[in-house]
Amino acid sequence: ITNAIDDRNVLRFHVDYFKPDKSDIVGDMVKKSAIVKAILTKHRAATNECRFNALFSTGSIKDAIEYYHLFKVAQANKMAEDRQYEPLNIACVFSPPAEGNRDIMQIQEDLPQEQQDNKQDPDQKKAALTDIIKDYNEQFGTTHSVNEFDAYYQDVQQRIKNQQYSNKDYAHKNKIDITIVVDMLLTGFDSKYLNTLYVDKNLKYHGLVQAF
Repeated sequence: ITNAIDDRNVLRFHVDYFKPDKSDIVGDMVKKSAIVKAILTKHRAATNECRFNALFSTGSIKDAIEYYHLFKVAQANKMAEDRQYEPLNIACVFSPPAEGNRDIMQIQEDLPQEQQDNKQDPDQKKAALTDIIKDYNEQFGTTHSVNEFDAYYQDVQQRIKNQQYSNKDYAHKNKIDITIVVDMLLTGFDSKYLNTLYVDKNLKYHGLVQAF
């Protein structure tokens, strides 16, 4: 990693820790809504006014779904308060319940958290992913479905890689600003336009290094 940074093949690391106010804490947990608010506040500066994009790594599929909806609500409120507010494009990708699908089962071999999560309330998670893909289709004019998950997954990856500046060359409406993930895209994926990783999960050892 040191050599890669020195050779300018990898960005230097800069780590910020979110410091919540007391009102943002319930018991031992920080409110997810407070984390969403902090990300929306920091994102444009972190990505040089959206010249780059970000991943948001969450601890479970349930967390990913909850964060996705919190972003929708927070940005809807911002647009209601300020007509000039330009919302960030938020995507979310996690594997659906395999249901005997060999392709999904093969994908999940490298996604231990998602594989485990999909064993609980699989219908609920599939329905949530279906709604997320529906939003994606409306945003980007695509026709993906949960039954052809790989095509959706590939499209998300390509949009992250296509984050070109300026918007005159590649309009913002075509871009993904933040992609919410659980296990996906944290290893084995590379994009020169991806410069920020938001983390709300315990990354350890080689998983932490690979994600960075």
